[in-house]
Amino acid sequence: MSSHGNARLCNMSAPRGLCAQKFLLSPPNPDFLRKRNLHYSLRSERKWNSRMEPRRKFRQGAGKKKWRASNITWPLCLCFLVHVFSGTASGRNQTADLTVIVNDETGVPVPMARITLTKPGTPFLARGETSDAGRFPFTNLQPGTYQILVEKEGFYAVTSAAISISGQQTTEITLDHIREVHQRVDVLASPANIDPSKTTSTHQLNDNEIMNLPYVVPRDIRYALPLMPGIVQDATGQVHVNGSPTQQILDELDGFNITDPASGLFHSRIPVDALRSVTVYGSRFPAQFGKASGGVIDLETGMGDDQYRFSGTDFVPSIDTHKGFHIGGWTPHGSFSGPIEKGKAWFLLAPESEYDLELINELPPGADSNTRWRWGNLAKAQVNLTPSNILTTDFLFNEFRSDHAGLSRFNPVETTTNASESIYHFSAIDQFTLSNGMLMEYGVGFSRFHTAQLPQGNETYVLTPEGASGNYFERAEGRSERLELIGNLTSPTVRHWGMHELKAGIDVDRVVSVQSFNRHGITVLRENGTLSRTVSFPGNPSFQQINFETGVYAEDHWTPLQRLVFDPGLRLEWDRIAPGARVSPRFAASFTPSEKETTKIVAGAGIYYDQTNIDLYTQPLAGTRVDAFYDPTGTSLVRPPVESIFQISRQGLAKPWFLNWSAGIEQKLPRSFFLRAEFLQKRGYNGWTYVNPCSGPSGCFAGQFTLESEREDRYNALILSIQRRFNGGHVVYASYTHSSARSNAVLDFSVDNPYFSPQAGGPLPWDTPNRVVSWGILPLIKQFDLAYTLDWHDGFPFSIVNEDQELVGPPDRMRFPAYFSLNMALEKRISLFGFRWQVRAGFDDITDRHNPNAVDNNIDSPTFLTYGSAGGRSLTGQLRLLGKK
Repeated sequence: MSSHGNARLCNMSAPRGLCAQKFLLSPPNPDFLRKRNLHYSLRSERKWNSRMEPRRKFRQGAGKKKWRASNITWPLCLCFLVHVFSGTASGRNQTADLTVIVNDETGVPVPMARITLTKPGTPFLARGETSDAGRFPFTNLQPGTYQILVEKEGFYAVTSAAISISGQQTTEITLDHIREVHQRVDVLASPANIDPSKTTSTHQLNDNEIMNLPYVVPRDIRYALPLMPGIVQDATGQVHVNGSPTQQILDELDGFNITDPASGLFHSRIPVDALRSVTVYGSRFPAQFGKASGGVIDLETGMGDDQYRFSGTDFVPSIDTHKGFHIGGWTPHGSFSGPIEKGKAWFLLAPESEYDLELINELPPGADSNTRWRWGNLAKAQVNLTPSNILTTDFLFNEFRSDHAGLSRFNPVETTTNASESIYHFSAIDQFTLSNGMLMEYGVGFSRFHTAQLPQGNETYVLTPEGASGNYFERAEGRSERLELIGNLTSPTVRHWGMHELKAGIDVDRVVSVQSFNRHGITVLRENGTLSRTVSFPGNPSFQQINFETGVYAEDHWTPLQRLVFDPGLRLEWDRIAPGARVSPRFAASFTPSEKETTKIVAGAGIYYDQTNIDLYTQPLAGTRVDAFYDPTGTSLVRPPVESIFQISRQGLAKPWFLNWSAGIEQKLPRSFFLRAEFLQKRGYNGWTYVNPCSGPSGCFAGQFTLESEREDRYNALILSIQRRFNGGHVVYASYTHSSARSNAVLDFSVDNPYFSPQAGGPLPWDTPNRVVSWGILPLIKQFDLAYTLDWHDGFPFSIVNEDQELVGPPDRMRFPAYFSLNMALEKRISLFGFRWQVRAGFDDITDRHNPNAVDNNIDSPTFLTYGSAGGRSLTGQLRLLGKK
C-alpha cells in the first residue's frame, strides 16, 4: 500500500504547537537519564512515505556522575543501592501512550477513521476508530517501533513509516478525499470493510455513484435515493424511508435542517456536483438526530483544496425538431473550487440551471407549450482561523418558474397556473478542538421557502370526464422560515470499564408559516353534460403560525471490549404547539465475534418523535368549502349542501411517537463480497389524523373533520443486500426487500380534496411488499464502463371513489401494475484538447415499460381504471468536462 499523508510526533503534555519532553520526579537511573538526553526535532510537519524515517537529533549528556559513599555507613549505602535498583526495574516496565489524530486535507477532523497499529516483526496488532474530534488513543504500549495504517471509505489509505514510540506522544495523519473527477492511480483507496464500532443502520451513495449511475433525473438527488433499499419515491417526487411519510424524515445539509418547515417536504435542490455523499439513516440512529421517526437523509457536500478544480456537464443544449426547430432542453451544471489562501481558506461553487420546453401533441399550436426554468447555486467557504478553529459557511438558493404548470391533453392552457418557488438557505458553523481532544461546535442556520400558484384568470373551473376547462380554482401563496441554532460538545476519550466517547448537544428552532388562499367555484359535469356537483369556497383565508422547538441530547459511545460496542443515548424535546417534554431513550449494540472482523451482529431500539406538521395543524385556518350534489337531471339537490369544516379536538392532542427496533448481521464473503441481512419493525402511536365521525342524520356528509390523536402505523421489513467494490470506482450492488406499511388511518382529508367517508385503515399509498434494486458500474474492454440501475417492485395501492367523493370499498384496495425500470449507459473517459472528458450514451427505461403513474379511480367514470403514464424508452447522452489533463 502506498504511503500518503502527513504525520507529526509530539508530547501529549506539552502545550499545543510545542513538543517538549516531560520530566518526572523519580530516583536517578540510567534509563531515565538516557531518555532525558534524547531530543526530537519536530517543529515542522512532513509527509510520510516508505523511504523516510523520523529525523532524530542526539544531544550527548555531560557524563555519569560519580556517587561517593565515603563517610556514610554501610546500612545507608545498602538502602541507597536498593532504591536505585528498584527505580531501574521500574524504568524497564514503563509503557508508552500514542494518540493518533486524523484530519483531512483542509484540517477538518475525520471521525470514524479506522486505525490499525502494528509492530513490525511481532504479532502485535491493535485497532481503533477515531472520535468526532478525529482522535484515538492507544495506551499501555511497549516502547518500540510501530507502523500505522489509517483507512476510511471515501479517502485514500495512509500507511506511515516506522515510528519509534516512548512516553506519551501524538501522531497527526492527513487523509485525502477521493475526488470523483480526479481519481488517483498512484495510491490505493480505502477498501470496504465491516466497521465493528458502527451500530447505526445506514445506506450510502458516494459522489462517484451519484454522478455516474443512470437515473431518470440525474440533476436531482431525490431521484437517486431510491437506489438504496427501503426508500421509495412517489409520483410527486417525494421519498419515503422504511414506510414513513415524507413528513417524518429529517433532511440535513452539512448538519442543518433543510426540510420545508410548513409542509415537512423535501423541496430543496442540492447541486449533485457539490455532493460528497448522501447517507440515509433508516434505524438505530443516535440521539443527536431528533424530530424524525422515519429516518434521516444526511447530505454532505465537498470543499476545495489547495488546487483549483473545475468540472461541467450538459453545457451544450439539445435541439428538437418536433413541431418546429427549437431548443428542447438545456441543463448545464458544474463546480469550481480551490484556495482563497493556500493552507488556510478554500471555496466551492456549484451552479446549476435548467430550461425545458414541453410540447403537447394533442393541443393546437400556440397553446401547446409549457416552459420551465430552474436555476440555483451552492456557495461554500472554509476558513481555518487557527489550526484548531475552523469556520465553515454555506449558501444555497433555488429558483423555479413555470408559465403553464399542469399542461396536458386533458388540461388546456387556460386551466394551468403560473407556478414559482424560491428557496434560500444560509448556515455558519464554528468548530474548535481543545488540546485535550475535546471538540466543540456551534452554528446558526436560516432557511426561507416561498411558493406561489397563480391561475390564468377567475372563470369557473369546470371538470368533465373528458378533461377540464375554465381557470384553475385556487390562488395560493405561502412563505415558511426556520431559524436554527445548534451546539455540540464531544468529550475526549474517557477510560473507565473500557473506552467512552461522550457527546451532548442542543438544537433550538423558531419556525414561521404564513399562508394565503383565494379560491373560486368549481362545477362538475357528467358525461351527458348534466350538472353533478358545484363547489364554493366562502372567504379568502390568510394566517400566520409560529412554533418554537427545542431539543437537547446526551449519548455515550462505549467500548467495554475491543469487539463489543454500546451506544446508549437520551433526547428531550419541547414544542410550543404540543407542549410538554418528549423523552426519547435510545440504545444500540454491536458485537464482532472474531478478531478477523468478518462477521458483525447489531441490534437496537428507541423511542422517536417527529416535528410538528404545521400544514396539518393549520387546516382549520385554511378555509371551508360547500359541496352541492344534484340528481341525474342536474336540476334538483339530492341532499342539503355539505359544508366541510376542519377543527382540532377539544380534548387536545397527544404527542405522536414511535417505537422502532431492528437487528441485523453483516458477513464478509469470499472475493470481497459483503452480505447484509436486517429486520426492522416500527410501531407508531397517537398520530395526528383528521376523522370524519359520520354521525347524525347527515352521516358522512356532515362535513365535520376533526383532528384527533388516533393514528397508529405499523411497518415490518426484511432487507437482504450484497455488494462488492472494485478498484477504480467500480461497484456492483443488489438488494431485496419484503415489507408491509399499514395504518389505521390512510385517508388524507383536506379542503381541496375531502372524502365523504369514515377514516379507515389499510396499506399506505407507498406500500411495496416486494422490491428488488440493483445497480453497478462495471469495467468493459478498452476502458469502457457499463453503468446500470434496475428497480422492480409491486405497484402502489390506490382507493376507489364514486362521483360524490365517497369511498367505495376499503381504502387502497387496488394497485397499479408492477413497476419495472432498467436504465443502462456506456461511458468512457478520454483526453482531448488538453482536458479530460467523460462521454456517455445510453437508454432510460430500455424495456419501454411505460410505468403508469396516474389512474382514473372514479367508479362512475366511463374511463374508470384507465392508467396514464409518462416517459418510456428514451435515448440519453452526456458530455462532462472533468478538468485539465
